[in-house]
Order: sequence, then C-alpha cells, then structure tokens
Amino acid sequence: MLSIIHLPKLRKQFKKLVYNNLKKIIFLLFLCFSYNLNGQSSLLIKEEINGSFSQGTMNGAIDRYFSDDTYYLRSNFNIKIFRLINIKREEGYIVSLKDSTITRINHRKKKFVTYTVSKFLQDIDDENSGGPPDDDGEETDDSDVVFSVSEEIEIVNDFETKKATITVKDEEEEIELFLWFTEKTLNSPIVNSTLKKLENLFGGTIPPNLGFEQIPVPFEKGGVNKDALIVKYQTTVEDGTFTYILFKYSKNVLLPDIFQIPKEYKKVKKL
Repeated sequence: MLSIIHLPKLRKQFKKLVYNNLKKIIFLLFLCFSYNLNGQSSLLIKEEINGSFSQGTMNGAIDRYFSDDTYYLRSNFNIKIFRLINIKREEGYIVSLKDSTITRINHRKKKFVTYTVSKFLQDIDDENSGGPPDDDGEETDDSDVVFSVSEEIEIVNDFETKKATITVKDEEEEIELFLWFTEKTLNSPIVNSTLKKLENLFGGTIPPNLGFEQIPVPFEKGGVNKDALIVKYQTTVEDGTFTYILFKYSKNVLLPDIFQIPKEYKKVKKL
C-alpha cells in the first residue's frame, strides 16, 4: 500500500527528534509510543532504546504500569560522549489519580519527593526551560509524506508485524523512518482512560516527562488500523541512528516491585 499526503504536524515532530539537546532526544524517543498500546484492567509495558551518533552512544529502558487509579513510570538511560562525558539517569514517577499527587523518584540518589500538581508543573517548567522551543503556531511547510506498507509478515519479539516505511520530503531534505506494527493488538481502553484523567488533572496538557508525547503516524492513510501497536521503530538522521523496541506487553494484576519505593529511600522536599 502506498499513500502520499501532506502532514505538517508529522514533520514538526521529526524536527524535535533531531534537536541538539541529547537528553530531550532520548526522552522524546522513549516516551512517544506509550499511547499506542492495548490492555485491560492493568497493563505492563517494557521498552528499550539505543542509538549511535557522531559523538558517542546511548542506550536505556523504560517500564510502565497502568492501573485504574495510578500510573507508574520508571526509566533509565546512559549517554557516552567521546571519553569525556558519561551521563546516567534512573528515575520514576507515580501519579495518583485518586489524590492528585505526583511522586518523583531518583533511584541513583535513593530519594523521592511528592508534589502537588502546581508544584510539579513549576519544577518541570524550570528543568525544561533550556529545551527545544515550543512552536504553537501553524506549520506552513508543504512536505509530502510517503507512507508504504509491506505485506510480508515479520515476527518481532513474538509480535506478528508488518513493516511500514515513512518518507518525509521537501525541497531541502528527506527523512526516512521504518516501523514495525501489529494490528493483532490495538489501542487500550486503560491507556485512553488514563490519558483523559491526566489531561483533566493537568488542565489539558500532560507534561512530557509522564510519557504521553506521540508522533502522529498516519496509519489510516495506508489502510492500517489507526490504533495499531508500534513494536519497533528505526530512523537515521544527521545526528545518528535511533532504534526503539517494545519487548513486553502483558496484563499484570499485581504491581511489579520495580515500581515500589524501597524502604531505605529518603523523602525530601526537592530532588
């Protein structure tokens, strides 16, 4: 299947992926896929990402757990730039939808803090002030997006997938992405309901730290179910090559221990 469409928003998201702040690149690549997942009363997701770029390498993992009244996220990553810089980060979030609090955990420091919504938003805004500029205006370019899907079935991490190729073209450059998706697993009621609850909690806009950023993949333009699950994603841009992989998607009645706050961790006012 082949489709050529105009999709400025998709191009705008791609530009964010190659912004020259490495932490923001990793964070967006990690978190932009959580929306495309299926589940029931509870859901456990395990994902990994790795990449190489002109100055070094990066790798990491993210785990998420959805329940009716609480959303959990735990991530870690490592960036090596030449032999001079080695950045390691391991943190978690617990969002209580019952009492409207957000707990942020620094696993390396063994400390955590519990925020009200307003205080959390203030701290996140302070941290993200040096990131890529937000452009809320209308995107005016007329890039063509070529979307094609192979009919060949590929097994990726026990998922039955098909491979899609997305090419974004304009007069100056061409960006190509490859993604493997499955229609055997579709968008989850619990993910959608959590999304709506978080939007209500944060007044309409969910902080990107909590994992609900997404790239608007035009599945329906290629005859694919719009709620298809992304299992693997790969792209090569000027800054390097990035790969995302979904390793586990399963119903979990019990909360895994990795999301619990260990007893020896210290509660503080600020991380």
